[in-house]
Amino acid sequence: MRGLPYYEDPEYHKYLLSPQRRELFPIDKIFSQIDWKNKINILDFGMGNGYYLPAFFQYGEKDIFIWGAECQEILIDYCLKRKVKEGFKNFIPFYIDKTEHPLLPEWIPEMDMIFCSCVLSTFANPTLGILGTGRILKEDGIFVIIDWERTEAPSGPDINQKVSSDRMKFCIEEAGCINYKNLRYKSLCIWFYHKKRSY
Repeated sequence: MRGLPYYEDPEYHKYLLSPQRRELFPIDKIFSQIDWKNKINILDFGMGNGYYLPAFFQYGEKDIFIWGAECQEILIDYCLKRKVKEGFKNFIPFYIDKTEHPLLPEWIPEMDMIFCSCVLSTFANPTLGILGTGRILKEDGIFVIIDWERTEAPSGPDINQKVSSDRMKFCIEEAGCINYKNLRYKSLCIWFYHKKRSY
């Protein structure tokens, strides 16, 4: 597996659903900060193997619909199996090209929320990732961005694979977003943003 980006390594895929990951990514602490009212269409950008999938349906409204964007086909296959096994009817995973300026398909609706967990730090320029996904966000929609703080952590990628919170904040605001809340938890940073202008 030498030469693969860490997020494509099968061992990292296992980590994404591990107790060590749950220790650093407490869903209740994250999701309790979100106003779920009228958040029907949600894009999980870089959904991985669906770590947050059950929680979306637990916290969201009854008619919530999750759209899972992923560039690794093996993870899309895994999430499709979960959809059938766990009965996630309002969930459609789909493939997007691995590119610095993501283009989302025209057949998905405008989103009430875009959720990005530990995805933007894999971009050479996170601003482009936000601009690319932001085209599909409603004017009153929100970005929820979770990423590693650039510190040593008991699990997860090496520190050189992480982006500092100051740089991430700059990139998010450079993409035309306004921060209305941010949190830090252990080795994570969590930002909540609104769009400032149309893309």
